[in-house]
Amino acid sequence: MSVRTEFSDLIRAMARRDWGKVDQLLDALEASGWRGGNQVIGAAFAIAVNDHFSAAHSPANVARFVAETRTQFPGAESLPALEMEALVRAGLGEVGLIDNLSPETALQMQIVFLGKLLQNRDPTKTQLEEFITDVERTAAEYL
Repeated sequence: MSVRTEFSDLIRAMARRDWGKVDQLLDALEASGWRGGNQVIGAAFAIAVNDHFSAAHSPANVARFVAETRTQFPGAESLPALEMEALVRAGLGEVGLIDNLSPETALQMQIVFLGKLLQNRDPTKTQLEEFITDVERTAAEYL
């Protein structure tokens, strides 16, 4: 299976809430060294977070979203809340907020957020495939 297919399958599994498959795919991606992973997951996160929040979002909206995410996903409570808020806000355009965030931590957070955002979105199969196409196109610009 190609790495690109694994990322698409990961997004599909998250949207279906198939957490066993998500864990399996994450393990496979970890074994492959995440080739292109930061770009694909980063693109998916950025697209989804911008679709979720309105242009008039506030830091309070972001803080509520982060708090809700931390309570819904096992393991998310171990991630630093303020940095999670900074990552969401950076995805919404305040990029300077994550200058000191390690790429590994950012990737973990993006995966958690992506799971949450896909659940909130609850896309149809067509919408999901359009999202994946958009993610692949966006990620390709950075690969």
